[in-house]
Amino acid sequence: MKILHTSDWHLGNQICGHKRYDEHEQFLSWLLSLINQEGVDILIVAGDIFDTTTPPNRSLEQYYQFLARAAGSSCRHIVITAGNHDSPSLIAAPRELCKYLNITIVGHVPDYPEELVTILKDRDGMPELIICPVPYLRDRDVRTMQAGESAGEKAANLVAGIKARYHAIGSCAETMREEIDNSIPIIATGHLFAAGGITKEDDGCRDLYLGTLACVGTDAFPSCIDYLALGHLHLPQRVCGNDRMRYSGAPLPMGFGEAGQTKSVLMLDVQDSRNMSVKEITVPAFQRMDRISGTFDEVIEELCRLKMEYSPALVEVILEDPRIISDASERIRTTIQGSPIEVLRVKAQRVSVQALQPGSDEESLAGLSPEEVFKRRLDAAEISGKDRQELLESFREIYTELQEEDNNSE
Repeated sequence: MKILHTSDWHLGNQICGHKRYDEHEQFLSWLLSLINQEGVDILIVAGDIFDTTTPPNRSLEQYYQFLARAAGSSCRHIVITAGNHDSPSLIAAPRELCKYLNITIVGHVPDYPEELVTILKDRDGMPELIICPVPYLRDRDVRTMQAGESAGEKAANLVAGIKARYHAIGSCAETMREEIDNSIPIIATGHLFAAGGITKEDDGCRDLYLGTLACVGTDAFPSCIDYLALGHLHLPQRVCGNDRMRYSGAPLPMGFGEAGQTKSVLMLDVQDSRNMSVKEITVPAFQRMDRISGTFDEVIEELCRLKMEYSPALVEVILEDPRIISDASERIRTTIQGSPIEVLRVKAQRVSVQALQPGSDEESLAGLSPEEVFKRRLDAAEISGKDRQELLESFREIYTELQEEDNNSE
C-alpha cells in the first residue's frame, strides 16, 4: 500500500501581490502525474489547502478539478483536513458528495472522538488502514477560556487539551484495530506546531495559538499511531528525529526566506503496522525565486548578471547600504527593464518608525506583517519591558481569533 503525504498547498497565495495560479496549476498537474506513475493508493493532505478562508474562485476551481481528476486515478482514497488558514465550513461543504468519490474531508472537530476514526478498505472491500483525520484544533476546540489566565497558563491548558483530544481518538482507533486486525496500521493527521519544529524567516507560517508558547510535545500523540502526517510547518522535517512523525512541508516556497530551498512530498510504503518506509520525493521548482542582498552597487551588479541569463525570476532586494539612496527602487527597476525578471520588493536594513510614513523609501507598509506594524507602534510609544510583552501577547491572541473566524459558516 502506497500513501502520499502532502500539506500546505496554500492555493491562492500571493507574494507581494504577485498571483501564483500558474505555479499551483503546475504543482497539481505534477502531483497527479506522480500519483499515477507511483500507483499511489491513498493521498493525505494535512491542512492549509488554501491560503485564506475566502479563496478566489480560480483557486477553488483548481482544487475541485484536481479532486475530480485524482478520484479517477489509481488513488483509491483521498483524505483532506482543514488547516489554520482554511475555512472549516468551506472545506467541509462538498463532504457528502465527495464520500461517493472515496474522498474523506474533515473541516470541523466533531463532538465525539470516534467520529474521527475511519476504516479505509482495499479493492476487495477488506480493511487496510485506520485513519484518524484530525484537522487544525482551534483554541475553542480543546480548552475552556478562563479569566485571569496568564499566557503560560493558557498555553499549558491548550497543549493539555490537544493531548487529551489525540489520546481519546487514539483509544478509539486502538479499540477498533483490536476488533478487526492488529496488523492494520493506524495513521493520524495533525496541523500544529510540534516541539522542536523548525521555521524560517518569511516562510509564511502564521503563528498558532500564542505563538511558539504552545508547542506540542511528542507525548501528546498515543503510541498506537503508526504514522503521524503533519502540516503547518513549511520545512520538511521529522518531529524530534522520529521517522514516523513528519511534516511534508509546503510544496511551493511561501516567501523569499525559502528561496532555493528543496521542496518535497512524502511517500509511505506500508506493509503493515510494523513494516513501513518513508521517502522524500522532491517537488520541481516551478518558479525561480531569488533574494539578493548587499550594497546598492552589489545589487545592481547581481541583477545585471541575472539579466544576462534571461531566465524568469521573482526577486527580493535587501539593501545593506549605509547611504540613503532615494531613487533606489526606480534605478533597480530600470536595470532589469526588458528582462523576464520581476523585482517584487525592495527592503532596506535600516528600520525606523518613519519608515511607516508615506513616501519613505526605507520600508513599505506592504512589506510588514501586522505584528511588525504593532511593534513599530510600541516603539513609537516607547513601551518596553513587561508592559510590552503583555501587549504583544494580547495582540497575538486577538489577531489569531480574528484569523480563525469562519466567515463561511452560518
